Amino acid sequence: EISRGMKVHYKLIYFFIREEESPIRMLFSLAGVQFEDKRVQLEEWPKMKSHTPFGSLPVLEFDNQQLGQSQATIRYLATRFGLSGRTPIEEAQVDAFADCIIDFTNAIDEFHLVACGLVPGSKGELYEREFCPAKEKLMGLMQKQLKKNGTGWIVGNSITSVDVQLACVVQSMIDESGKGEGEILRGFQEIGEHQKKVYSHPRIAPYIESRPYSPF
Repeated sequence: EISRGMKVHYKLIYFFIREEESPIRMLFSLAGVQFEDKRVQLEEWPKMKSHTPFGSLPVLEFDNQQLGQSQATIRYLATRFGLSGRTPIEEAQVDAFADCIIDFTNAIDEFHLVACGLVPGSKGELYEREFCPAKEKLMGLMQKQLKKNGTGWIVGNSITSVDVQLACVVQSMIDESGKGEGEILRGFQEIGEHQKKVYSHPRIAPYIESRPYSPF
């Protein structure tokens, strides 16, 4: 049940950007679970780094525990909140499609760093060489699964954590590429419809409308 975990005090610690923490925050919103939202400024990070499990953010604190790594945090919360699939095979499928999203983000790492202004490089060249092939592969896999599943969701007949992750990564594609929704979603109508379905969910839409602006 989603109600599991409501009495736990959660504290999410992450930089003032939305790329990796948005799915985590959306899972809290989807579950209706309150959490403390600690947004770290870059100048604060050097003093904090040694106090994190892996020298990186995000970190989720609860019950005197620290949980690091984005995907582990997403999987933990999805399980706690009943958003990880309803059967063992659905849980495995959610994990499998989430891993496809991680494969995409790993494949465009150089493009991401250049697009965010963190390293020098040709964004246009990397868009064609790195971003586009990875995007086409991920979108193709996800659209095929949406059609096969036939429920409007990636796995099963209700929203799961991988639906949230896909919606977030699609938005990151649009924002980082600067190409616009029409260009990124060309040929992938079902993906666009899926993202709108996730973002208009009655428990997610208020978060989307109220979250602080961040370009990435």
